[in-house]
Amino acid sequence: MILLIDGFNLIYKFPDLEEKMLRGFLDEARSGLLERLKEFQKIKKSQIRIVFDGKKNPSRNVRSEKIGTIDVYYSLDYSADYLIKEFIKKDPNPKMSTVITSDKDILFYVNRFSARTMTSEKFADFVTKTIEEHHEESAPEKENDPVVTQEEVSFWERIFSRKGKKQQQPATSRASGRKI
Repeated sequence: MILLIDGFNLIYKFPDLEEKMLRGFLDEARSGLLERLKEFQKIKKSQIRIVFDGKKNPSRNVRSEKIGTIDVYYSLDYSADYLIKEFIKKDPNPKMSTVITSDKDILFYVNRFSARTMTSEKFADFVTKTIEEHHEESAPEKENDPVVTQEEVSFWERIFSRKGKKQQQPATSRASGRKI
């Protein structure tokens, strides 16, 4: 399955990234979104294409790049909306694509090609939930209030008291067998 994402539309659905955008940290917000999507992609094994409006940076005309295994596109002189529509229009099997946006015009257009859709709000929640659940599953289990038995305490006391006795013995030279 291919996820085709309206990049800036999605950025604003994550509060921490929205804050960066509002403070004028475009590159940090975009990088934060891409890192989050890379983590999501490792879990869900989806092919991701993300389209951002405009240029990557004002001095260079980068049309596309790969960030990990994510295909990133910059619209340059077009809008991201236009590129998303073109991707769907030229897709030989648009039913296998899911377009992630809350832009009603894009949603209406891609529905004509039977592409799947999901709003950016729902997708942001899905990404967050997926990553959180993955972290919970991979975290080692901890007991809330572990109980140590007297037998376990005695075992560790014996281990540590032996270690202390071994360290107190004088060292011997291997060659002569004499104490040093």
